[in-house]
Amino acid sequence: MSLSLLRQLALVTAITGLVQGSVAAAPINPASYSFDQSTDCGTWCYHDPAHGKLTDGVLGKAGWAVNEGQEWVGWAHERTVNIDFDFGTRRLIDTVRVGSTQDTLHDVMLPSITVFSSDDGTAWTQLLTASTPAPQAGAADPYSSAPHGFLTLPGLGIEARHVRVAATANGPWLFIDEVQFDNSLSAIPEPVTLALLGLGLAALGLVRRR
Repeated sequence: MSLSLLRQLALVTAITGLVQGSVAAAPINPASYSFDQSTDCGTWCYHDPAHGKLTDGVLGKAGWAVNEGQEWVGWAHERTVNIDFDFGTRRLIDTVRVGSTQDTLHDVMLPSITVFSSDDGTAWTQLLTASTPAPQAGAADPYSSAPHGFLTLPGLGIEARHVRVAATANGPWLFIDEVQFDNSLSAIPEPVTLALLGLGLAALGLVRRR
């Protein structure tokens, strides 16, 4: 095999390994979750009996009353709700997004969010707080069919099995329809990718020795 061909082979192999290892961030789904405060009823009931509404990918609208609020999990009486997510094993998580909304009546307000991590689900380490003072601009009509926004906490650098999202109400009602997790850091190459990259480096070494 010619020296030129070896160089080309080594370069292609190394690039293949790097490209496969640098994949885009993907959602990280928890195995289960629970919360420490009972959900409430108002105009309708905003329960989550199977503890699945916050991770099912089904979003409500900016107007919480659209579809009779069925997509929302809701708590009243201005309190803090701890929502504990169990991923089943230690995971790398960089970003947490909390879907919520507020209305023009000032009875549904965006919450403040604090994120904690834990290895055992009992001892928690506080990581980041996003305070949302009430009232906020951009409140929606209760029947608005526009999409709502997300409260996003990036750069967390979590490496743990459990994540707690503590939501503190800033008004009479707190609504959440979805909590999302992902790792926007560089992806860790899989074993096959590492093998390809190793072959590329070995080929480069061979070319240099010759």
